Amino acid sequence: MILGIDVGNTDTVAALIDEDGVVQKDHRYPTKKNETDLYHREHLRYFVEAEMPHGIIISSVVPEINGYLKQACICIADKRPVFVSAGLQTLLTVKYDDPDKLGADLITGAVGAVSKYGTPIIVVDIGTATTFSVINDDNEYLGGLIAPGPHISMKALASMTSLLPETELIVTDKVIGTNTADCIRIGTLTAHAAMIDGMIERVCETLSATDITIVATGGRAEDITHMCSHKVIYDRDLLFYGLYKLYSNLNNGIK
Repeated sequence: MILGIDVGNTDTVAALIDEDGVVQKDHRYPTKKNETDLYHREHLRYFVEAEMPHGIIISSVVPEINGYLKQACICIADKRPVFVSAGLQTLLTVKYDDPDKLGADLITGAVGAVSKYGTPIIVVDIGTATTFSVINDDNEYLGGLIAPGPHISMKALASMTSLLPETELIVTDKVIGTNTADCIRIGTLTAHAAMIDGMIERVCETLSATDITIVATGGRAEDITHMCSHKVIYDRDLLFYGLYKLYSNLNNGIK
């Protein structure tokens, strides 16, 4: 088993991953920039009590906590974690203008998607931000897009207007809202699905691609992709499969 940790801007998710890349156990907790290694140790002990991992790999988009997380891993498992970066052997050719600026989550998701579903592929990760990663038939990471995710879009709308409140984001079948809450839900969730559909069409047109796989992951991906007109595969544990593949590439397999 290895311990894979996905550090996002809102939540951190840790998972025990077996030798087949399957998540056996996971634990989600809030990402807090002002907390020290003690905070992470308390959450990560949850795994060590079940089974001591023989290795740890981390995808983090919150560099402020990386040092604390590293110390927590050393303390609870006596292991120095590997942090995902463009410098790892990813089996992808990164065409980003500056590969070092490519987020660890984007690298991890792309590796997981290509390994599991092949190419060409579009990876959509719907979290605090919604991101697209586009990988062509030659395993080239071409780039993508970054947009505000549904929750942050709703909060921005509420914070910058006087009469629009923060609203629980519940999926609705309506396309035309008849009250403020439903109008915000449609404008946030349904419109997000429409944005994804529209960008898929534009990417396919740009690549002159007629047969491209689309896979989505992230906290709201399952709800939103059900509203998309394109066929989108929902993969809850895609990033953890990517962490498994990255660790395997470095260590010739997981025992």
